[in-house]
Amino acid sequence: MTSAEVLAGVRDALQSITAPRLFETERGYQGALLGQLDRRLQLPARVIVEQEYQKQAGRHGVTIRPDIIIHEPFDPERFADRTQGNVAVIELKLRSTAAEAADDFMSLGLMLDELRYPLGIFINIGAERTWAELLPQALHGRVACFAVRLQDTAVTVVEVYQPSNS
Repeated sequence: MTSAEVLAGVRDALQSITAPRLFETERGYQGALLGQLDRRLQLPARVIVEQEYQKQAGRHGVTIRPDIIIHEPFDPERFADRTQGNVAVIELKLRSTAAEAADDFMSLGLMLDELRYPLGIFINIGAERTWAELLPQALHGRVACFAVRLQDTAVTVVEVYQPSNS
């Protein structure tokens, strides 16, 4: 599955969430997004969308709890290590501040570097701002930034992503 395919599915999933209540809490939005991603991504047979999976230092090299991961769960019969089978890691924030976005960008960078996720995604819920201008240069082309908000019954999605040329 390519990054472009993942991002298309994320975009569709974000557009499909229209219940005002879900824009009030990060946890509520996360639940709706999980279901929509599962419906809209054309995932290979073994790849799943999973929430808040605790990464453990001894097994993964990091102790971050990402909001959502898209991956093929580790199977020692299929993979040499836990860096294989990873598709995307997603961090969500409800009306993020600049400091919160910067922290999430650091977490995404660790996940991308340590576990070799090819794509990181930051979603700012209930907001117009993606905070993409705060993305460290090393993450350009590796992290897509979204802002999603509901006004009346219309969902607005703002996306900033510059795929790398390599």
